[in-house]
Amino acid sequence: MVNDITLQQIEIFLTVAEQLNLSEAAKDLFLNQSVVSRWISRLETRLGVRLFHRNNRGVELTENGEFLYETLKPLYEKLSNTLRDMRSVYDVTGDILHIGCLDSSEVIGVLRTLIPRFEKINPDIIIKPTMFNFNELRDTLICGDLDCIVSYSFGFGEYWNISTKKVRKLDTFLAVSANGKLARYNALPPPEALERETLYLLSLAEMTGAEIRAIKICEQLGFRPKGIKYMSSFFALEMAVKNGRGISICGSNLCERFRSHVKLHRIDKPYEEQYVILAWRENSGAASMRKFIDAIPESE
Repeated sequence: MVNDITLQQIEIFLTVAEQLNLSEAAKDLFLNQSVVSRWISRLETRLGVRLFHRNNRGVELTENGEFLYETLKPLYEKLSNTLRDMRSVYDVTGDILHIGCLDSSEVIGVLRTLIPRFEKINPDIIIKPTMFNFNELRDTLICGDLDCIVSYSFGFGEYWNISTKKVRKLDTFLAVSANGKLARYNALPPPEALERETLYLLSLAEMTGAEIRAIKICEQLGFRPKGIKYMSSFFALEMAVKNGRGISICGSNLCERFRSHVKLHRIDKPYEEQYVILAWRENSGAASMRKFIDAIPESE
């Protein structure tokens, strides 16, 4: 029965869906692989649908699995963040720095390098990172619920009273399915092959700058895609490219989850460079925030 499904099962499902490997998921969850496999089977039985295809390389999400992941992921994160924030009211005192982070491997990777360096020289400051989707991240900063955020430069736009600093320059790639006809090219595929492809982009209304950048890069490569489709998340975008439905203009993060299924062709000197940025409210007087901003070197 659906009401027998536990939060632990949901966490196990989400972890397996992201790792696509039962052994790696078990390590992240500090569980035995047999336990993870058994709980996934129970979840499939209770829902009455198959969530994963099993193969020699690991597992792959079915269409039902993709739908469940897209539905549960944001709900689970909101619940986890709420419970964590409630606990922090009672068990944490001192100088706390609230940092928002975009749910992207490239952005998370940058934050993971910044936090240990800062904490080493500022042990008295407690950093509380929280992940958001793009629109929530920007809006939460503007509303004053975060001290600063780490995000992508594209689509962020110009906002009154918000300052930004470029933290890391990112490479730009053309992503294609590793199992499709475009993967046979060692360099960028020719324009005549690309113009038959659909361009997949994130469907974020505020990220028109990212859309313009992607189209300009396509023109720079000498083609226009046959159409554009917008996906609701990075995960959905990755799945579309992996399954050979089309192509995307992206960073290296698109290859993180499906490394053997997605091929990246580097684009030198793209129409517009992409960065991971740090953003904060200019009128915030928090000393801990100023220390954090000043400690982060600006990218060229």
